[in-house]
Amino acid sequence: MSLLFESIKLKNGEYSNLFYHEQRMNRSLTALSRLHANIDLGEILRNVKTPEQGLYKCRILYDDRSRKIEFVPYEVRPVRTLRIIEDDRISYEFKYNDRMAINRLFELRENCDDILIVKHGMVTDSSIANIVFKRDKKWFTPWAPLLKGTMRSKLLELNLVQEEEIRLKEIYNFESFKLINAMLEFESGELDVSNIVF
Repeated sequence: MSLLFESIKLKNGEYSNLFYHEQRMNRSLTALSRLHANIDLGEILRNVKTPEQGLYKCRILYDDRSRKIEFVPYEVRPVRTLRIIEDDRISYEFKYNDRMAINRLFELRENCDDILIVKHGMVTDSSIANIVFKRDKKWFTPWAPLLKGTMRSKLLELNLVQEEEIRLKEIYNFESFKLINAMLEFESGELDVSNIVF
């Protein structure tokens, strides 16, 4: 079985969204190992010494037999521009440690900060995050992302965003966008859709 990983936000000794990370870990292990997984993430992390101050990415590298936990100081990498990259074969349903296919697409960004991956004409994700778009004061996220992120799951459950099929040709019908992931909260600043380029 291939190695998977989770990136969990740790700020001043407090973890964020453990429930959603635990759900994804159990769902992934059950699907890939065909054994019912029952990870208790709170219990696992309770026994790990954590940094008490500052912002860290808690990175858990795991499979059905092993687990490694590390803490990496985190600084937000500013993303202001996205280059549209089309790839109909890309697949990243599970959060694999091997990101070679995504990294290959990221190298095509030219002078942009990141990419926006389009599959079969449908908007999916950036290389590191899910995306949400604003239209008429409401927020929407692609119905079929490459990876169902934990922050995305939380925002959908709280009805702060809605799923919608978003076609490449419809991007400019929105006003602005944000990138969201475990480390990038929904409260982050929004960017005009003109920052998404071909």
